[in-house]
Amino acid sequence: MKNHTDKFLLGFLGFGIFLYLLSMFYGGDPSSDFSGNSSNADPDTSILDTSTVLPLADTMETASDTSIIRLLADTMAVLEGEISLAIHTPETASDTSAVRPLADTMAAVQRKISLESYTLNEETATHLKLPEHLEEISGLAMTRDNRLLAHNDERGVVFEIDYQKGAIAKAFQLTDMKNPVASDFEGIATIGDQIYLVTSSGRLYECREGTAGESVLFNVYTTGIGRDCEIEGLAYDESKRALLLMCKDARSADMEGQLAIYHWSIDEKQIRKDAHTVIPVIEFSQHIKGKKFQPSGIERHPMSGNYFIVAARQGAIAEITPGGKVIAVREFPAQWHRQVEGITFAADGTLIVSDEGAGKRARLTLYPVSENE
Repeated sequence: MKNHTDKFLLGFLGFGIFLYLLSMFYGGDPSSDFSGNSSNADPDTSILDTSTVLPLADTMETASDTSIIRLLADTMAVLEGEISLAIHTPETASDTSAVRPLADTMAAVQRKISLESYTLNEETATHLKLPEHLEEISGLAMTRDNRLLAHNDERGVVFEIDYQKGAIAKAFQLTDMKNPVASDFEGIATIGDQIYLVTSSGRLYECREGTAGESVLFNVYTTGIGRDCEIEGLAYDESKRALLLMCKDARSADMEGQLAIYHWSIDEKQIRKDAHTVIPVIEFSQHIKGKKFQPSGIERHPMSGNYFIVAARQGAIAEITPGGKVIAVREFPAQWHRQVEGITFAADGTLIVSDEGAGKRARLTLYPVSENE
């Protein structure tokens, strides 16, 4: 009888936490609508595109609510003793690594973070020089337990980087023979315990995470996108259960002057024919110097669900909605960014970008969310 009572109380507590999180996330300014936009906001600069607001049942699959649902699940796991709070044994008493990502997410999910939330200057940024192995660092991705993965440009080697120190924690390679796969890799993404790499021709490599020095087997998928454009960036949109493959340079006449993002279904293992985003390049370039915007990396923001895109040659970063509306475009400080190739976000919302060395040491730059947010 006591067990049934405990389960009932646990469920009641979990439901109460869920309602509390929802009230924190949506119960801010009374003048705000369900999407989080103020009724007086300029529709051209709002964080979310109100034309894409869905009914409640559908909205539960969007980015912000997905974060809340994951947070609730993690909280319930803590209550049920599935996640160690490091209070049981002296050996684990100081180890909070399993709980820290949850705490970071709890703090960040309450914020409505946009590109304007980051102060892109050297006063707030942290710059880290990387080891020589990563001179041609090309892509970044964060694991679900908040570890940073990266890859070089020409070989299928994945590195875990301690992004507090700029040191390599481990490296493993994709291989079916002795040597790692050789190709023009342009992006990396993680889905659970699976890792995906994409080449400029649109080939996707799928593997599990390896231990230090390990060689791991892989699957290869041909997307066919390489006929239309050169791929330069990979990210995962959990609300769509799709990898985002971003085009850089058009190879067909009908793609000229367009930035395209294709969706590759992780369930169907193929490109979704009716689900890709096309945006005129002028929508980006009109906000910065020059007439071009040539993307080099893409990532989905874990809180807002919007896509952030970096452009190496223009030294710029943009935020767009999943529907393709350009929210903002800004330029990085030129003295700190030689060639921005990779982008990802830490659990607390910190923006992390990587620059190729261009003959020197490659660099990681961390931009925290403004304290005013």
